[in-house]
Amino acid sequence: MRVEVQDLSEVEKLLKIEVPYEEVHKVLEEVTKDFKKRTKIKGFREGKAPVYLIKKLFKEEIEERSIERIIERTLPKVIKDIQLEPLLTPKLEEYGELKEGESFNYSVLVEIRPVIELKREDYLGIEVEKESEEVRDEEVEKLLKEFVYSFSELKEVGEEEPIQERYVGVIKFEAFEGENPIPGHSAEALFIDIGTGEFNDKVEKELMGRKKGERLSVEVEYPSDGLNPLLAGKKVRYEIEIKEVYRREIKELTDEFLKSLNLGFESVEDLRNRIKTRLMENKKIKVESAFKERLLGKILEKVEIKVPNRLVELKFHQLVNRVKETLEKDGFSFEKLNIPIEKLKERLWPVAERQAKEELLLERIAEVERIEIPQEEIEKEIKMISEGLKISLNEARNIVYFNILPKKLAEKTLRFLMENAKPIYKGGES
Repeated sequence: MRVEVQDLSEVEKLLKIEVPYEEVHKVLEEVTKDFKKRTKIKGFREGKAPVYLIKKLFKEEIEERSIERIIERTLPKVIKDIQLEPLLTPKLEEYGELKEGESFNYSVLVEIRPVIELKREDYLGIEVEKESEEVRDEEVEKLLKEFVYSFSELKEVGEEEPIQERYVGVIKFEAFEGENPIPGHSAEALFIDIGTGEFNDKVEKELMGRKKGERLSVEVEYPSDGLNPLLAGKKVRYEIEIKEVYRREIKELTDEFLKSLNLGFESVEDLRNRIKTRLMENKKIKVESAFKERLLGKILEKVEIKVPNRLVELKFHQLVNRVKETLEKDGFSFEKLNIPIEKLKERLWPVAERQAKEELLLERIAEVERIEIPQEEIEKEIKMISEGLKISLNEARNIVYFNILPKKLAEKTLRFLMENAKPIYKGGES
């Protein structure tokens, strides 16, 4: 078997493989016999039709299955012989025809792990800015105030009373890009808590001082990296009519008021403590997440990683599918919202590339530091998956090794990096 290796890049190899006719002929004979055994042809007993007739009737099917079998048999051997470790499933680029007396040629693209040169100082003892996890009294009091707002009665105001902060407005609106309505971004009666920014800061500021029955037009320019793909990078014009206006009848927060709500709070102090606990939990998660991102970013600045294009494509399509699922939950789709894939690629490709680099980096650090998941933990996971999904241990083992184990190893490696980082706290905390 003749093999030619072309280096397309440091991480991409094109293998041109020529399979000798003897191997091709052997596979063709095997596949033809398989068809002969299981084919029923009128006028012949099952498995007794002549070979020439089988070849004539099933020429395309025999060739197709033979090509598959030739590649299945020869490619693993070629990759082993030339000592490649594919990062992804090799991609069949092209193949020739099966002809009597001739060899068979095909080529595949093989992506390999990049060589990542690492020094321990590149990833250990990194100084990274970190926010404090301390919860201030002001934060607790703010949520206590929001709690009171949420349980206050709404009283409709007269037509001459202007909207003030924390009034509730009911608006009819439609959003336009130029003269074209933005699909799915309109409402006949939308409740807006003025001053919270839940709808849009600029729109809410424009509503302040307005009165019931007024109409207004507000133009908002959304950043290109906005979270909502429907609005990101667009200049949106809101045509608004104020339908109703309500003010809150604020009640004093007392133990008696809390008990009357039957929410399980015994006192204002009990509520305050629970709010503080929740804030601490949320802040810890948020601070840790930001710390991880900054830490990985700092390491990536020091280390050069060549990423196979197809790995980035894989990450990109995973991100697109997540956006798609989110939209579908709300009854939308890319087609309905007129979101071209090029626009998504512009926004999500850099994210996908970063994810691919992080994945390769963590794998390499785990290898260097000999970070592993204990075998007993792996076996326990396999057994749990097998019993939970009612599948065989072999099937469960594949799921664990290809889907669960890489994530667990990445998490463990990231935890190792965080434990060995040097957090620099804002405000001088150490």
